This record gives sequence, structure tokens and C-alpha cells, in this order.
Amino acid sequence: MINQKGNSHISGAGSYLPEKIVYSEELMREVKSQDVGVRYDFLERLTGIKERRVSTPKETYAILAYEAAKRAIADAGIQPTDIDGVIFCGIDSDYPEPSTAHEIQRMLGAHNAACLDISNACLGLLNGVSIADLYIGSGAAENILICTGEKPSEVSFDVVNQLKANRSKENLRRLLGAFTVGDAGGAFVITKSGGGPRLNHMRFKTNSLLSDLCYYKRQEGFIEFEMNMETISRAMIIEHEKLMGDTYASLGWRPEDVDSLYCHQVGAKPHRQMALMANVPINKAPITYDRFGNLTSATFAVNYDSNRPQKNEKILFLGAGSGCSICQIGLDYGAIPRTH
Repeated sequence: MINQKGNSHISGAGSYLPEKIVYSEELMREVKSQDVGVRYDFLERLTGIKERRVSTPKETYAILAYEAAKRAIADAGIQPTDIDGVIFCGIDSDYPEPSTAHEIQRMLGAHNAACLDISNACLGLLNGVSIADLYIGSGAAENILICTGEKPSEVSFDVVNQLKANRSKENLRRLLGAFTVGDAGGAFVITKSGGGPRLNHMRFKTNSLLSDLCYYKRQEGFIEFEMNMETISRAMIIEHEKLMGDTYASLGWRPEDVDSLYCHQVGAKPHRQMALMANVPINKAPITYDRFGNLTSATFAVNYDSNRPQKNEKILFLGAGSGCSICQIGLDYGAIPRTH
């Protein structure tokens, strides 16, 4: 497990959502779910996900991240040339090499930045927060851009084709998780000083015995996919519960001290259960899953950007990714003037 004392601030956030909207009922109609006894509104009723965004072929992984990144840099009040490092944290990329971060650096004009990619399923962007904080804490950098672009709709539409070819209730229920995701770009700017929330304490843990609960693997001619939604959500909550008490102790907080709770956005029921596990009222936990679905590694940047915390708040991030990897991050948003 990683226990990390924070050294930096989230001084900028940005998000980008493609224009095209696809409704949950559209996907269910596309695979003719009622022919196997599953109502067209089943997915929305089960998850609370009404719609999601779907990118065009021209909206590459790099472009999704770039669009979010330029908004985050503007939000931080700095220039692209002030960026010391660019870290791309997405699950997939447009090509194996060079790293996607290089393309984002080029588009931004962040010519003073070092570049690299990391990947850790839906948790990737928060792993990027940790790495950026360590660079800043060591004195190696002052401003780090972490960003992601996600196109899980590629998996969704591959599964649509699989279900058309082999239509059954069993297959639909087994593959339904592929319809819970949506495309987006997300970015944070992590800085040595600034007006945003200060990273207080971070904890990361992995239980790879659960790695078979959620995965996708590109095979010849199709994508092999597995997402046991109920089982993976239950496992995620159990893993979080094991750490929650010690995390509060490390932060010196009680649950009632939390003003804003940002959770991984996979659906209505897991969201309620996460808030209950953390003992934080559900009205303190903003959502995006209803309009955008599970945005994988872009989730936290989009939710944060859409539902901004207020000055003097204490903020809790509860992240998760397949594997199963989790993190718990506490942030303090003191009324500190910007020093750019």
C-alpha cells in the first residue's frame, strides 16, 4: 500500500465532452433486448444512467485530452510554457509510441515539459495526481499537467455487434456493463502553490485477486469483455471500507468534516453505497453518471469540473479501477490567494 503526504495543490481542472449523445434505451433497442425478455428501459432503471457521450473518429484520445488540458491550464491561470511535465493517464492510446503525452505537449505548445504516459484502468488519473505530487514534493517540478482521453464507446459498439450475432438473455446480462460507459477528456493541473485545494494525504491499495471481475482484451476481430457490475461494485466498496477508518485518522477528520465527496461514477446503487460506507450524506456527493455514464479515468476531472468545491471545504476522493485498485485522497480547500 502507498501512504503519501501531499505536497501540492489542484490549481486547475478541465473537462471535455463530445457533442453526440446516445441514450441507454437506444443501445437496448439496437440489440433488441426485448426479444430476449429484457425491457428497453432496463439499463437506465438498473444503473440510473440515462445517456452518455460518444466521440467521433476525429476526436482521438489525444484530442479529447488536449481539449480538457487547455481548459485546465486556463483555469490554473498559467501558460502552457509554465508546465514542467505532461502525464497522459488514459487506458488506451492512438498508437504505441511515442507516448500520447508528446502529442498533447505539441498541441498545447508546452515546449518546456517532459512527457510520459501511465495507465491503470479507471484509477489512472488519480495515480497521475500522486506522481505529479511526488515530482513537486521532491523539488523536480512546480507545475504538472495530468490528463486523459477515454473512448470506451469502442468497447460498447463492439459488444453491440457481438450481441447481434449471438442474442440471448445470458449474453446480454453478461455484457451489459459495456453499455454503462461514455467518452470524455479530463485534466488537472497540479502546482507547488496556488488557489486550489491542497493535497493532504493519499492512500493507494490493490487487490489483484479480483482482477478477473472487470477487463477487456483486444482479440482478433473482437473485444473480449467482462464486467460483473454487482460483484465488482461490492468488492470495490469492501476494499474501501478496509481503509476508510485509517484514512480519516491520517487526515485528522471525522466523517462529518467532509464537505464534498467525489466517488467513481459507475451507477446509482454503488454511489449510494460508497457514500454510506464513508458515512457522508448523499447530498454531499455530486454525480455525473446520470448524464455521462462511467467515464473511466476521466471521471474525477469531469465530476470536479462540473461540480466545483467551495473555499474552506474538506474534500474526499474515493477512486477505483479494475484490478482491483482503489485510492482515498483528502484535500483541504483553504482560502489561499493565488500566487501566479
